Amino acid sequence: MQTPQTGQKNWKQEPLVWLLIAIPLSAVIMGIVMLTLAIQSYSGLVVDDYYRKGKQINRVLARDRFAYELGLAAGITLRDDGTVEVRFDPGVQYIPGGEIELALVHATRPGLDRSLRLEKVDTYLLAGSLDLQGEGRWNLFLQTPDWRLTGSLRYPQQSAAELLPNYVPE
Repeated sequence: MQTPQTGQKNWKQEPLVWLLIAIPLSAVIMGIVMLTLAIQSYSGLVVDDYYRKGKQINRVLARDRFAYELGLAAGITLRDDGTVEVRFDPGVQYIPGGEIELALVHATRPGLDRSLRLEKVDTYLLAGSLDLQGEGRWNLFLQTPDWRLTGSLRYPQQSAAELLPNYVPE
């Protein structure tokens, strides 16, 4: 609507004015959304003692190398009833270690991490029970103090994964 005295439009009818209002308003709204998400999804702190953790890397690499030298490989299956089965490759001659631990580490939410001790059912089969909460990508670590196998699983889309040494010979 034009005013009779000047022949100009009312500011409310100008699209450029609304564009200039919408851009900063959308930035404020997105800032509030991002702040809300950051507060609600606390993901923990970065490791405080990074130097000590860095020195432990060599120990972990030695465990991976030892698993590679033994030729260890396994497959893991998560059953619907909450049981976990780990079956070693039948070509493995010897599986060292008394207590074998399975650690399931969620890729983005450390509060969901799980760890359990597995029982030997027979020579190549380990079993345990687990109530896995949450969905997403899980990093799997089958380990003893001497060796370690790693793998990953996208739960609940996948219920089985392969566990291998994380070592590449030079």
